[in-house]
Amino acid sequence: MRSLGRMWSGLLAALLCGCGGDAGPKPPQEATQPVQISLETRSANLKFATRMLQQLDDPESGTNLCFSPLSLSVALNMALNGADGDTYDAIARTLGYEQMPQDAINQQGRALNQLLKPRDPEINIHLANSLWIQQGFELNPEFLKTLLTFYETRTERVDFTGNPEAAAEQINRWVKEQTQGLIEKLFIASDFNAATRLALVNTLYFEGKWQRPFDKKATTDAPFHLENGKTKSVPMMFLSARLPYYKGDGFEAVALPYGEGAYRFILLVPERGRRVAELRSQFTPENWAKWTAGFREIEGTLKMPRFKVEATYDLKSPLCALGMEIAFDPARADFSRIADVSPERLFIQKAIQKAVVEVDEEGTKAAAATGITFGVTSVPAERFEVVADRPFMFAIVHQPTDTMVFVGIVREP
Repeated sequence: MRSLGRMWSGLLAALLCGCGGDAGPKPPQEATQPVQISLETRSANLKFATRMLQQLDDPESGTNLCFSPLSLSVALNMALNGADGDTYDAIARTLGYEQMPQDAINQQGRALNQLLKPRDPEINIHLANSLWIQQGFELNPEFLKTLLTFYETRTERVDFTGNPEAAAEQINRWVKEQTQGLIEKLFIASDFNAATRLALVNTLYFEGKWQRPFDKKATTDAPFHLENGKTKSVPMMFLSARLPYYKGDGFEAVALPYGEGAYRFILLVPERGRRVAELRSQFTPENWAKWTAGFREIEGTLKMPRFKVEATYDLKSPLCALGMEIAFDPARADFSRIADVSPERLFIQKAIQKAVVEVDEEGTKAAAATGITFGVTSVPAERFEVVADRPFMFAIVHQPTDTMVFVGIVREP
């Protein structure tokens, strides 16, 4: 069975009162060439990923972590097109785009969508966006045009207020289809109420095979040392190969390429006696740039457990902590570029993300769903031996654009 490299689904739902019109199902056709990803965009995306990681991880909980910075940023990029005034500024700052014009942000988003799809027979990646609109609710035509032009957003009509069960079922069916069944349920009927007016959903599906697969016959049960002092027997995979390796301050890192190498799974293992939270605290844009620049291919051996981690996050508090409080405030939020509902206001009521990551001998299988609801250097060794038999970090990265597709911490496989 072919393993999946990574899948992601992000969702944006807006709650509001209003009355409506229909949106066209097809994006405008443009003959423009894709732009390259700028250094400013790379820096912003990396900064956002590392800041969200610091907010989401609770080292005292002893739990695993996995989330998709990419999916969340795509959903927020689309929401940004409906924001105005201080609300726009707050979202842009959170994303690291405060110095970029919005048209440039959208252009970069479209370019990234194209660049993330390498012509690699070992990788299959699919991105899709959809806009689910309350029957009779009219959106700003410019907002719709932007989502169609830059994000190729499909539009559908549902009845959030009169039949929330059917609306949830219809959206979930689409999400399940786009994610090859990895995410079966993004919404439940109670996520919608009489004020719900739209839901914006982003999905990303990635399937990839290791460039150098692990030999299944070499996998054996071995102890994994938990942070509470206990041990757990886990299936430990083994690989002997020439791989990119980096020895950092208190940790070792190995990069496992998928397919032709555009995507990598980067494993970061703290030294014995150090907690993974110490490594996570070092996870800054500046350090990440230094670490990735310091990788050097050498021969070595790697032992890493097969694992599956799942996580669900309420993103309201983390996003507020990063400066987006106004977007969640029904008295101050300004999403008037989505629709004119004055004297009422559109505001973010809920923001969630669900994620699943599986790693085995053939590759990686992962899924995530993000939901946002709106309401009224060191000297390298000559040979490495890395044994991930204790809590570790990982990141799945698109190397050409420095895009973090997924980031995670495994405390208990």
